[in-house]
Amino acid sequence: MNDQHLLLTIGLVALLFVDLLTSAARAALLKTSPVRILGLREQTLPQVDRMLALLASLPRLQASLNLTQAIFRFLLAGLVLFLLLPWGKAPFTLLPALGILLLAALAGFLLEWSVESLVARDPETWALRLTPFAWILTILTYPVVYLTLLLTGSLGIEQENMTENELMSLVEAGQQEGVIEQGEHKMIVSIVRLGDTLAREIMVPRIDILALDVNTSLKQAVEALNSSGHSRVPVYKEGVDNILGLLYSKDLLRVWQEGRQIDSLADLQLRTAYFVPEAKKVDELLTELQAQRIHMAIVVDEYGGVAGLVTLEDIVEEIVGEIRDEYDQAEELLFQAIHAGEYVFQGRVDLDDFNEIMGTDLPGSEADTLGGFIYSRIGRVPTAGDKVQVDDLQLTVEQVSGQRIRKVHAQRLPPASKNGEDDSNVDP
Repeated sequence: MNDQHLLLTIGLVALLFVDLLTSAARAALLKTSPVRILGLREQTLPQVDRMLALLASLPRLQASLNLTQAIFRFLLAGLVLFLLLPWGKAPFTLLPALGILLLAALAGFLLEWSVESLVARDPETWALRLTPFAWILTILTYPVVYLTLLLTGSLGIEQENMTENELMSLVEAGQQEGVIEQGEHKMIVSIVRLGDTLAREIMVPRIDILALDVNTSLKQAVEALNSSGHSRVPVYKEGVDNILGLLYSKDLLRVWQEGRQIDSLADLQLRTAYFVPEAKKVDELLTELQAQRIHMAIVVDEYGGVAGLVTLEDIVEEIVGEIRDEYDQAEELLFQAIHAGEYVFQGRVDLDDFNEIMGTDLPGSEADTLGGFIYSRIGRVPTAGDKVQVDDLQLTVEQVSGQRIRKVHAQRLPPASKNGEDDSNVDP
């Protein structure tokens, strides 16, 4: 009898240990930070890959842990009752037995709470330690869990996709925890924002496009490509709005190698031009350019006229930052700091970038660029010296080329220099 009770007591302790271990595994795996887990992958630990595999199938993991705890708690309750009954004698009365069971349940709850509190202090470390245990449980309970998920209709149901806000929160948390570096953080944010960026916001504007007339001679075309450094240019007939195709510099090189005699670009077989609307989202455009293996798209406005062009390099710049390519003006910086709160900007600078640099909130609904914003506020063709004031921000047109604003002086005014009005002021 004593030996039997000893074995039952050992079994009781073992069941309780497995139950607490299961609770710890659940707390560790479900409370661990996904960002920290990805950071742990750099350690190339096999447990990390298993942990990610477990979390990738969260319904199965939860079902396995729940099933394990249900089985072991049922066995625990049976063993407690059996130990409380004198072997071979009449059972206790119902009331004392229920009281003892209640105390046992309370003790079990306190133990489980203590274990989960301990795990919550460092869930990633505990998750690594308990991943092999959870992995074994998912294997042992797989048949029952599979049937359960199949009967309940949960099998094959994918988890909901992460929303953009959830992803951004995860990225911010990763940067704060030091898992994601500042450069990586900026790149991820740029990739996420591609879906909110339109082609007109990143295009080379029409006025900056180098395009050749179809009647241009071969010699003139070669000189234009050499002097500009461009490798691809649009070719038009009777105006830029009538793009016939694209001329590649390597096509001219092939003509020269073959010794062919041609009078103008009209004698060449041009590459097909790819047209997209201004409102085309950049992430969709990137997918299309990759699928069709092209590097340039002509952007058209709502009336069918050419508004600009977008290259694959322009899209890459939105992700990794400025790259000096064939359509960039390397000699001109988009902005230059003069003093604290005082800058000189190119008129073509994106309004969102301007707001980020100056810490302002100029409405982007009026224009995409700083020059366009000043145009909308002045209401006429600006001249050098024109000023626009919005709250404590003063914008002064420094340089105008034709009808285009080239340079703008931006300055945050001290409180004494404000006009005391919230609306923008325009000085003629």
